[in-house]
Amino acid sequence: MKKCILLFALFFGYLAVSQTDIDRILDIGIDNAHTFSQAYFEPAGESLVNIMSNGWYTSGKTKKLWHFEVGIVGNLSFIRKDKRSFILDTREYTDVTFQDGQTRREVANAVGVNSEDVVVVINQGQVSQLEVVLPNGIGDSEVKSLPSGFIQASVGLIKSTEIKVRFLPKISAVKGSKIRLYGVAFQHEFTDWVFPLKRWPVRLSGLLGYTNVKGFYDIDANANQEVTVNTNSWLLSGVVSTKLPVLNFYGGLGYYFGSSRAKVLGVYQAQNLSGIEETIVDPINVKNKGRGIKATFGTEVKFGVFKANMDYSFQNYRNLSLGLKFGW
Repeated sequence: MKKCILLFALFFGYLAVSQTDIDRILDIGIDNAHTFSQAYFEPAGESLVNIMSNGWYTSGKTKKLWHFEVGIVGNLSFIRKDKRSFILDTREYTDVTFQDGQTRREVANAVGVNSEDVVVVINQGQVSQLEVVLPNGIGDSEVKSLPSGFIQASVGLIKSTEIKVRFLPKISAVKGSKIRLYGVAFQHEFTDWVFPLKRWPVRLSGLLGYTNVKGFYDIDANANQEVTVNTNSWLLSGVVSTKLPVLNFYGGLGYYFGSSRAKVLGVYQAQNLSGIEETIVDPINVKNKGRGIKATFGTEVKFGVFKANMDYSFQNYRNLSLGLKFGW
């Protein structure tokens, strides 16, 4: 089966969907395909918004003027079991029934897998029917975690303020694919406002961050078939950390939100509900949103000009973040 990297695979590198799976989605009818795709891709879109809200801070302390740090950040986001499937209710679709006669059934989404073939019947009139096997997830098995990585740097500005930038230059993970990431954040320390706060054993600050991920994959250049994804993720968080010389502990409580839009573009052939093959242009365009409260706990150790950190975030998709950086 021909594999092509789709949507979130452009970034994470190992999720894949086949041309056959795209055809299966379209074979249930274009209107039905939009309804199905919205639920099918939802956890993948949510997870991208979720994972990109991590790794922004390791301390409540902001850097002095023109002091800087640069390093790498890696994230591992965990997908709960209940996020790997969704309930398909045939009453929300047109002329669609399950082969076994059920009205509602749990089926795999983009990060799940069906234990057996799930067949739906497209009623194309009183005597004509079309059976379609619903696709599994865009990997060969259930996706339990999603990794990511990027370069991140920070510079101290005036008034106890620090600017941070993250980026992944445009790269091609596989032939025909491209992925790019960039982001910016501002962190301001409150403990420098008044003298009594400076005597506290901890440092307090606030952070606002934004990350954008864009991906592209050329499914079939001859048919102008391609997939794109554009994800925006925001984080607003308070940050606290200790003031110890070598080993410090930090944490944060914040709110993240954002959206991910996925498009399947190009010209495709699929059967309509009358059983006639028709040409479909740019068949899928879905947008998923993610938001929620997150709490982060971590530790950072300093070795001269080098620092290493690890933290764990409790949020909709829990996340482990690791970092290594140097600076002064």
